[in-house]
Amino acid sequence: MNARNYSLDSTVKLVIRILIAVGLFLIVRNLAGVLLPFVVGWFLAYLIYPLVCFVQYKLRVRSRIVSIVLSLLFIVGVLVGACFLILPIVYNEFIKIVPILTDYLAHLSENPFINDVIINNMKTYFDSFDYDRLISFDTLNVVIGKLLPPFWGLLSNVWKLLLTVLSVFIVLLYMIFILSEYEKLNSNLIKVFPVKYRRFASELQGELSNAMNQYFRGQFIICLIEGTLYCIGFSIIGLPMAIAMGILIGILSIVPYLHTFGFVPVIFFAVAGSIETGSSLWLMLLGVLIVFAVIQVTTDALIVPKIMGRKMGLSPAIILLSLSIFGVLFGFLGLIIALPVTTIAISYYKRFVIGNETIADDDTVTTTM
Repeated sequence: MNARNYSLDSTVKLVIRILIAVGLFLIVRNLAGVLLPFVVGWFLAYLIYPLVCFVQYKLRVRSRIVSIVLSLLFIVGVLVGACFLILPIVYNEFIKIVPILTDYLAHLSENPFINDVIINNMKTYFDSFDYDRLISFDTLNVVIGKLLPPFWGLLSNVWKLLLTVLSVFIVLLYMIFILSEYEKLNSNLIKVFPVKYRRFASELQGELSNAMNQYFRGQFIICLIEGTLYCIGFSIIGLPMAIAMGILIGILSIVPYLHTFGFVPVIFFAVAGSIETGSSLWLMLLGVLIVFAVIQVTTDALIVPKIMGRKMGLSPAIILLSLSIFGVLFGFLGLIIALPVTTIAISYYKRFVIGNETIADDDTVTTTM
């Protein structure tokens, strides 16, 4: 009988593997909120680990904890230095914008439409109030009933803010703990698997590390290109703080599609720039939209597929599909793990499912020895 034919035993094993995969998927999906701080902490530890190794081994710092502290202090120093360089520029721009906005609002209040329509209508509206009825006990109950939801909403927002601060603290703890025993965690992770699967797990870990390295190198190149393009585009349309906005969007591009949050400050500076120069606000906003649209289409259609396809061996369609699926299933966590996990899944499928290779077991290990 052909060894590759499915027997009852192999069918049962396949079903068990599928059930395990489905179970892991459901666990990760349901615990995505809990796992996110750990994944972010591991992600930061992965990025900082080379710097920690440099401090510990090249600068001959014996203690790993001291190396971690020095590395974090260096990173904080770089960020603070960048803030000292950028914040004065932002402050000077705001100083210019405040009197312009004040004059604009004063000029707006003199507009006949504002005086004749809006203000008169508001006066008529308030004059029509029955203030005796307004301050009655029944009305007071209605007012309290309407004020309670916003009050509870405020408390909810404060609670969410406290949870966010706590999450940041937990992420930092995860990062420090992972960095302190980075090598031991990597070696012990292989020992979790049964002996006959350890070689496969080791190969999978190596492929994941290689995929992550290729991904972040490619993403760094994409960030540089996007930031440069936005700096050029914003400078062409005359946007205030064009360079700073381009750098901000380039930094946000580290996570796919996160740069869309940079649209808010860009719109603000577009409004301020149109007021300052006296140009048409709609033309400035149209210019911003054109810059965003052109660069976004260029990035998604040309830059990302070319760079990521070359770095990770994925086609453009697979890249976009992977980001979409993982983003929908796991949210922000999915955007971080999408491409590396897809690379590993495709590699596993080609090597072990199609049959290019087989997972090493005790018999094969014994035969090769």
